[in-house]
Amino acid sequence: LSHWPCSYASYPYLKGFDCREQVAVGKWKNSVNASGWTFLEVETQPNFDPQLQAYAAGYLEGVLSREVLHYHIQNTAEDYCTNFTQYCKRMNEFVGQNQDYIKQKLASTSRDDMYWSAVNRTYHQLTGLIDGYEARPITPRISYEMHPILFMNWNGDFYDLEKKLNKSRDPVQDQLGGRCSGLIKVAPNNTDLFISQVTMSGFQNMLRVLKLYKFGYDREFFPGHTTSMASYPGLLYSSDDFALMSSGLAVIETTISVFNLTLFDKTKAVGQLPTWIRAIVANQMARDAREWCHLYAKYNSGTYNNQWAVVDYNKFTPNQSLPEYGLLYVLEQMPGTIVYQDLTWFLQKYSYFPSYNIPFFKKITDISGFVNQVRPLQGILRGTCSREPLELLMYNDYTKDEFSRCNCNPPYSAEAGISARGDLNPANGTYEFPGQGHVNHGALDYKGTNVAMMKKLEFRAQGGPTWGTVPPFRWSTFDFVSLLVRPTLIV
Repeated sequence: LSHWPCSYASYPYLKGFDCREQVAVGKWKNSVNASGWTFLEVETQPNFDPQLQAYAAGYLEGVLSREVLHYHIQNTAEDYCTNFTQYCKRMNEFVGQNQDYIKQKLASTSRDDMYWSAVNRTYHQLTGLIDGYEARPITPRISYEMHPILFMNWNGDFYDLEKKLNKSRDPVQDQLGGRCSGLIKVAPNNTDLFISQVTMSGFQNMLRVLKLYKFGYDREFFPGHTTSMASYPGLLYSSDDFALMSSGLAVIETTISVFNLTLFDKTKAVGQLPTWIRAIVANQMARDAREWCHLYAKYNSGTYNNQWAVVDYNKFTPNQSLPEYGLLYVLEQMPGTIVYQDLTWFLQKYSYFPSYNIPFFKKITDISGFVNQVRPLQGILRGTCSREPLELLMYNDYTKDEFSRCNCNPPYSAEAGISARGDLNPANGTYEFPGQGHVNHGALDYKGTNVAMMKKLEFRAQGGPTWGTVPPFRWSTFDFVSLLVRPTLIV
C-alpha cells in the first residue's frame, strides 16, 4: 500500500501509482498477528524544502498507520488523566510552556543554525503526522497543537515529569521504574560486533512498529538522514531506544531512576528540550559517537533519564584489533548533569558492555541517590554473557535461576529475568515489594544487529514476550484485559 502527496501546489492524495513531483512515498504493512510487528517505510525526495519533506513524511505516517495509531492512543493515552486531574493540569501547563519556548526559538533562530533547523523539521513532521491521522487537508506548517500524539512522544519524559509534578505515586511502578536490558558484545577474535536491546513495559504497549525513515536532507549536515528503528505508532523516535543510522551509529538506552527528587528543581519548561527531541536531533546530525553525546547533552531537560550506549560501526573492522578510541561512548543523564565518556577500553578489556538500568559513572550514582547493589539483571548478565545476544537477552528461567530467587512465596520472581514476565507470577503470591509480583509488566521484544546487517541498516527483531523456558504469552489468559482496547495480537 502506497500513498503519495505530490507537488508544492496541489498535493493531490493518490493511491496505488506514482506522480512526477512526489515529495514522499510511504509503505505500510500490518503483520501484528503474524510477527508482532507492523512495518512503516517513508522516503522523501531531496529536491524539496526540508520542512516540506518532514511534513509530508509525517502526513503519510498518520494516514497509513491511522487504525493502529487509534488503538495505541486508546491503549496508552486515552485514560492517562483519569483520576489525575490536578496533575494533568500541571502537566499540560508545563508542556504548553515548553511548546511556547520552542515556538519562540524557532521564530528567532536562523535556518542556518542546523541544530534548531533539525528541531524545526521534527515539529513539521509531528504536525504532518497529526494532520494525516486526523484526515485534515495537507497544510505544511507547525501547529504546536496539544494533541494526544504530542503527549505520546513525551511518554518517556513523563516517567520523570510525573515525579516533578507530584503525580500520585504508584508503588508497583516505583519499584519497576524503566527497566530494559541492553548489550554490546565483541565476538571472539573480533570477528563481529553486536548491539542489542529488549524493552520492558506494560503489555498494553505491544502495538509496535518497525520504522525506516529515509529523508532527502543535506548529507553533510545530516549524516543520519536515514534511521531504522523499533518504535511505536505515532512516535517519531524509537523510545525503546534502539536505532541505527546512515551515519554508521547504533544507539540503545536503558532507563536510570532518579531517587533524589530534589534534582527535579533543575527541570524547567523553558530553556530545555525533552529527550524525544534531543534524541532525534542527535541521531540525525551526529557524525560519530562523541558528537552524538555532545549534541544530545544540549538543552538537558532532566526527563527520561537514561544510560545511552552509542556504537560507531565505522570504527570496527572484523578480524582486526579494536581501535584505541571512538568505538563506544556511554552517556548518562540526570537533571542538571550529563556525563559521557569513551568506553572503548571497556570493550577491549571485557569484550562486552552490559546496560541494565544501573549507572556506570560514580558521579551519576552519587547524585541520583542510587544505592549500588547487585541486582538480578546484573548477576545474570555477568554470569551468562558467553551466550549469543538473542539467547541472552530473551533469557528467563526464573524457577531455576539463582538470581531470580527472592524471599517470596513462591521463592522466585519472573520479573527478575533479563527478559521479564510479570504476568507469570501468581496473583496470590507474597513478595518483598509489589514490583516483584503479579504485574502488568514484562519484556516486549528483542532487537539486535551485527556488522553485516548494520551496513544495510537491518536488524533482527522478535515481537512479543519471551517464551521457551517459560510458557508463551496469551492474551486469552491475560487478566489485565480491562486495560486494553486492541485487535487480536499475540497468542
